[in-house]
Amino acid sequence: MQQTGYSQIGIIGAGAFGSAIGQSLTRAKTQVLFYDKDPTRTTTGSIEDIVKTCEVILLCVPSWEVEYVANEIHKHAHPSNPSLVIATSKGVVKGFVTMDQLLASHLPKHFAIGVLGGAMIAEEITQQRPANGVLALSEMSYFEPLRSQLAQAKLFMQPASDTKGVALCSALKNVYTIALGMSDGLRLGLNAKGWLAVEALTEMRRLVSQLGGDRYIVDTIAGLGDLMSSSFGSDSFNYRIGKSLSEGIVNEHVKSEGLVTLSELSHKIKLTDYPLARVIEQATFHYGKPQKLAELFSIIA
Repeated sequence: MQQTGYSQIGIIGAGAFGSAIGQSLTRAKTQVLFYDKDPTRTTTGSIEDIVKTCEVILLCVPSWEVEYVANEIHKHAHPSNPSLVIATSKGVVKGFVTMDQLLASHLPKHFAIGVLGGAMIAEEITQQRPANGVLALSEMSYFEPLRSQLAQAKLFMQPASDTKGVALCSALKNVYTIALGMSDGLRLGLNAKGWLAVEALTEMRRLVSQLGGDRYIVDTIAGLGDLMSSSFGSDSFNYRIGKSLSEGIVNEHVKSEGLVTLSELSHKIKLTDYPLARVIEQATFHYGKPQKLAELFSIIA
């Protein structure tokens, strides 16, 4: 393992986020191998090539594709060739399985795993603006060389060992981003939006703790910072979903990590204990009125 960084980094999934990260690393003189289902975005022949040549692999695919990719990595792994695999997805899969759990259960035991969270909007990264994240790793010896390498690409990382907390925080942030989009769609104003943001963070702390993470992570860039960057602009898909709900524009076939997380969350915990999450769930899946957001101001004191 090189202390000055890694000679080659693999990126599986060359969509908007994967491409943005890869281009930033390439500008910083890191060799990047891309693999994507779209051959026009691919620079290597297979996932096997990435597994055999890269010490660090970033999975930049939607959460519902992570299990398949992890199984493909496992298929080509060799005990003499350990790697760090980092999930950048901000969601869960059926059974409310988080990204850290998914990687740990589907990758070889000699692999290290990581979860990346934080305020990292793909468009801004592409524009060479700085981005900030929390990188939670099961093996912290990888952190310092990777932190230095990413910093050269204007991707600034804070360390964490709580992979569960970061994974939960990233997924739940997408749920509450829907609420703040709903607020803007209803034109409730910035005073209301500020109040809703505080309530979102309060519920996120309780949920992260209840679901097995450390609630402190909610107050970092992985929680508060990511919620703000996603909710005070139109770049976030989950924000646009919330705004569209309030404007009466509903597409029942749309899929997002926030929607999947919310659906799975409703089977995991009692949503009646979380009033804001309950309003989002009702408006999203049960034709509830987004206007119920405004009623929370008098209910929660």
